[in-house]
Amino acid sequence: MTLVIMASIVSAASAAEVFEPFASTVQDGGTVNLGTIGPGQTLAITVNGVAPGLGGEQGNWGVLGVLETPNGWSGFDSAVFAKRMRATVKADPGAADGVYTVKFILTECESKDEICEAKHGLGSVTFFGTIRVSRSVLATAVPTTEVTTGVNQPARYTVVIENRGNANDVFEISAEGVPAWNFKKSVHVPAGGRLNTFYEIAVNEEKSYLPTITIKSISSDELKQSYDVSLVSKSDLAGDVRATKNGVLLFPAILEPLYSLMGILGYVV
Repeated sequence: MTLVIMASIVSAASAAEVFEPFASTVQDGGTVNLGTIGPGQTLAITVNGVAPGLGGEQGNWGVLGVLETPNGWSGFDSAVFAKRMRATVKADPGAADGVYTVKFILTECESKDEICEAKHGLGSVTFFGTIRVSRSVLATAVPTTEVTTGVNQPARYTVVIENRGNANDVFEISAEGVPAWNFKKSVHVPAGGRLNTFYEIAVNEEKSYLPTITIKSISSDELKQSYDVSLVSKSDLAGDVRATKNGVLLFPAILEPLYSLMGILGYVV
């Protein structure tokens, strides 16, 4: 009878069922591929919080813990007794491109450092995850780089952001080269996602400008790309009519009905 129970414990504790970032099963002492992230990005690792225990009955894992990380990295353990155990690993913001290894433990205990009685017969599973760091996870584009608009009208630039890695991230869009303009726009792009958005710049005088638009991950300054664009601001009725399509004119409220009409006309000017 004792031999049967011991065999159940060994069998139950031999593998972890990984849900995220890829569905896979990793054996005790084994290695699993966890995908690609950029410097400073945070990767989530989710495993099944339940597994067959003694006598084939459902047992609950206690915690998914991060045991060892590369220098400059940080790890955060999952919640205790969750049905889906989700730990996270944050790369060093200055990490060089390459493959790194992180050590995990899935244990029936409430703490990764605890030695406890395996009441459900699950015991623990220690495994390794390999994570590739690459700056190529960020791909961006600004299709239209030349914009003409009216004074005090927003010049709108289309911005395309592609997150090719396995970590969700937030990206900040900003511009330099325009006096007194420090607006920053933040957008969320999920892992493997692509976002089409826009960034606007407004100026209050008739002049030509050469701004630089920068798209940067909030996770690391190593993940950023910049584009030199041009902005021509003109004070003329036709220009104001076209610009009204991109936003409300910054003029007295009493003239709003007129400019609403101009906005409509702008589509045919």
